Amino acid sequence: MSLPRRRTALTASPWTLAFAATALLLAVLHLADLGGSPPGLYNDEASIGYNAWAIAHHGVDEHGARFPLFFEAFGEFKNPVYIYALAPFTWFLPLTSYVVRLPAALFGLAFCAAAAAMAWQLTRSRLATWLTLVTAGIEPWLVQDSRLGFEVISMVAMLMVALWCIARAQRDGAVSWFGWAGVALALSVLGYSTGRVFGVVLFAIVAVSFLVPGVQRIWTWLWMLPGLAVVYAALLLYNARTPGALTGRFDILSIAWDHPPFGTLLGRFFSNYLTYWGVPFLFTRGDPNLRHNPGLGGMLLVTTLPVIVLGAGVCIARIRRDAFCRILVLGAIAAPVPAAATAEGTPHSLRAALMLPFLIAFSVYGWHLLAGVLATRRVVALAVAAAVCVEAGAFFYDLYVQYPGRALAYFDAGQGDAIVRAAQLAGGHHVIYLSTSLDNAYIQALFRFRLDPNTYVRDGLEPLHMRVEDPSSIAADAQPGDYMVLMPNDELPAQARVVDIERATVDNGPAEVQQPDTRVETLAVVARR
Repeated sequence: MSLPRRRTALTASPWTLAFAATALLLAVLHLADLGGSPPGLYNDEASIGYNAWAIAHHGVDEHGARFPLFFEAFGEFKNPVYIYALAPFTWFLPLTSYVVRLPAALFGLAFCAAAAAMAWQLTRSRLATWLTLVTAGIEPWLVQDSRLGFEVISMVAMLMVALWCIARAQRDGAVSWFGWAGVALALSVLGYSTGRVFGVVLFAIVAVSFLVPGVQRIWTWLWMLPGLAVVYAALLLYNARTPGALTGRFDILSIAWDHPPFGTLLGRFFSNYLTYWGVPFLFTRGDPNLRHNPGLGGMLLVTTLPVIVLGAGVCIARIRRDAFCRILVLGAIAAPVPAAATAEGTPHSLRAALMLPFLIAFSVYGWHLLAGVLATRRVVALAVAAAVCVEAGAFFYDLYVQYPGRALAYFDAGQGDAIVRAAQLAGGHHVIYLSTSLDNAYIQALFRFRLDPNTYVRDGLEPLHMRVEDPSSIAADAQPGDYMVLMPNDELPAQARVVDIERATVDNGPAEVQQPDTRVETLAVVARR
């Protein structure tokens, strides 16, 4: 008797079905084909994956550091939240590109859930909450960040959780929710490099927003401070012990890298800053780097532009009387600042990802404003739904079908497979030379063969019978029977013959008129002396 009653209760609530179906759809969209779109495995992802596996199985990173706060890679230090979140998965799942990207998808889904929870706290409208969930789940910016084994998505998700906790704390007046907001904000500081600056900035914004007389007693929002204090104390201690580790990369990428005059520095900053708020970046072209953006349109769907603008207008109108609106407006203004302070790769969507939680928060107010119209005017609602479905459908079709072929070179596709193939052919009896033209080939080898990090620290790649050398040195050093893994544009050494080629068949797409439907691209070459 209980089972029919449950079914009756479920079917009697259309909103329950709507939220359940939407959650399932978003889970499928975010989890499907993580190993194929994007293709291959970029060296940063391989580094994160191998170090997570090394921590989980040996308690050290690739350099032998025991449970480090930051992970030294090639010329930079990677942030810990994503790596430690990935580590437990490597206990029971194989180390593959899908598994490396799995935490990213889960962080992305957590972002969507937090956005919906925040919308409910702010509006108590099921329609506005559902529309916010849909909006968060289909925005290209979040979708792409949720498919990369990079650290940035952990910062973005934790920042959205922090905003949800602040919204609930304001509504309920509960001290505990400010405490949880502080914990989430502290984790965002450890999530990605730009979060280190923004964490203290957002806390200052919260303080200013709640200091208005009669809004909130000071001792309540101060409960955000303990979590942040612990994290920033750890950062200061780490930086004191390893000078330059946390600032060295910024010194290279900063707009002040060449010590320009003050006027030039301001010009660079404001030019970058305005770029991040421009329509081309947000809605038409996006980040030109195909690792960060699939390349079809901007970072956000054009159909969501009106609702975001409306929501921003609502927040600005309420800025004097609503503390949370003050936080959103001031936070959105501050969010692009860390990205605008860097000179390389502008516009760079990963560094500007701090903007995304605030843009989605604006959409909450926009959907709430439009909810009455959409609920009573079905023609308008159907027109909006059709426009969103067409644009989102085109984006996801491109993401799964066209994008993998476009992005092959951006994700080191084929290089790891070529290294594995060379090892199979060598059978442990010959040296395998890895060309320096490959993208940090050592980390691809460590990822594929899961060499004990303690052994790697002591012996390098020698236990794998591998060496990384310049192609010209390989020609001189290779002995008869040795194998070499080369890029397609590397010159084949004399007395060497190709024994295997890693290729990919790419769909040319409808834009390629009077051309074959597909083309074959060479990704890497295995040769033998």
